[in-house]
Amino acid sequence: MTELLLDGFAQVLQWRNLIVLALGIILGMVMGAIPGLTSAMAIALIIPFTYALDPVTSIIMLLGAYKGGIYGGSIPAILIGTPGTPAAAATVADGYHLARQGKGGKALKLALAASVTADLLSDIVLILVAIHLARFALMFGPPEFTVLMVFALTTVAISSGPSLTKGIISAGLGMMIALIGVDPMTGRERLNFGSMTLAGGLELVPLLIGLMAVSEVLVQVESRLRASRVAHLPPPSDPSDERLSIWEYIRHLKTILRSTFIGIIIGVIPGLGPTLGAYISYNVAHSLASPAERRRFGKGSLTGVAAAESGNNAVSGANMIPLLGFGVPGDLLAAVIIGAFLLQGIAPGPRIFVENPEVVYGIYAGLIVANILLFVIAMPTLRGFVRLAQVRTSLLFPVVVMFCIVGSYAFNQNMVDVYVMLIFGVVGYLMRKFGFPLSTLIIGFIVTPLLERSFRQSLVVSRDNWEIFFNSPVTWVLWGFTAISLVLAIVSRNRMPR
Repeated sequence: MTELLLDGFAQVLQWRNLIVLALGIILGMVMGAIPGLTSAMAIALIIPFTYALDPVTSIIMLLGAYKGGIYGGSIPAILIGTPGTPAAAATVADGYHLARQGKGGKALKLALAASVTADLLSDIVLILVAIHLARFALMFGPPEFTVLMVFALTTVAISSGPSLTKGIISAGLGMMIALIGVDPMTGRERLNFGSMTLAGGLELVPLLIGLMAVSEVLVQVESRLRASRVAHLPPPSDPSDERLSIWEYIRHLKTILRSTFIGIIIGVIPGLGPTLGAYISYNVAHSLASPAERRRFGKGSLTGVAAAESGNNAVSGANMIPLLGFGVPGDLLAAVIIGAFLLQGIAPGPRIFVENPEVVYGIYAGLIVANILLFVIAMPTLRGFVRLAQVRTSLLFPVVVMFCIVGSYAFNQNMVDVYVMLIFGVVGYLMRKFGFPLSTLIIGFIVTPLLERSFRQSLVVSRDNWEIFFNSPVTWVLWGFTAISLVLAIVSRNRMPR
């Protein structure tokens, strides 16, 4: 393991890979720092242009954009009270109040330090845990994988928003779309309406670009978002308000470590994501704070900023654990990153440690280096992002649409992919408008091929005896987790105020 990891660092530290990784981080930060644009949009736009790159280079570029985007969302959250990404929504409560008190620089630097610390610790947990989880997953047969996929879909559907029904419908739509093409067992065409164009099924990349990028543009245009809120912030009353001392960082380290642990747990469970990690970490920090500190929450608490930012960033490494260990994406952004694996002909899951270990350890090294580069890039450029957070997003939308079209066409040099991208842009817009979660559709689309193959293989082996799904202790444990998750979802929604 150590030798493979050192080889991974040797590969990532090549100047070409460092430049690509830095570009990914910068693009993610830019997209995250502009309200209305997101890191998911950045990743979806980058994927088609990574086709010519080798697997490690392409994936670490996307992971750099992921990390940069999660942190970048905190910049407008602190400076103008508008989260750049949903994951930064919990940062607004205290970050913007601190900026209005002239302490915006301190809040930004603490957010950066908390983000990098949580990210680094989360990546270390990934390195230590993923291979053992993969070894466990290698013992899985078709019945175990079938129940695992059911558990993953159930977890994603029930954690996708306030409406369980909409989450299930969205997941079902994704599964239905994944069935378009050719039956993997019989070779017969299905759901293609007699069109040879659809005989090969729908490609993931144009679907992602349409759902994530085009739909967001349509939503923003409809809302007539002319400009972001302008930051009229007072200057710092003391030079120390612009700095973060080592002692201030140490004083908040307990909160950062606790929130990192919460974020890692959230990241390991498929479907929860960084937004939930931020809010739970913030609420726990508020509950455990001293009475004096608790009164500052919501009015300008550095502890609140540290908790929210470490909680959401810790998810980014942990959600790669189920992706690499089982092939199940931990959240929406991890689902988008699966597109890069598939584009390179690599199927994430337990076999990747056997068939492509150099890719896995190259990714590990890339994640560690990305944290260092994020700190090095972000610290001196924070002032520049103050102005970037005020850019009129309406000026950027034509450029985003152009990249969507070029990226979709470049994937296969096929106009069909452009039409697919545009159609799913409208589908994504309608889903956003009526409150249907996009994440469950995407994850349903990705998980369905493995679920179908495992399910049908199980029935072939057992000669259509459904008892095969209850014959092993692992399947019983997974069915138990599925039942518990459903019960908790129903109970929590019954207690939710209407």
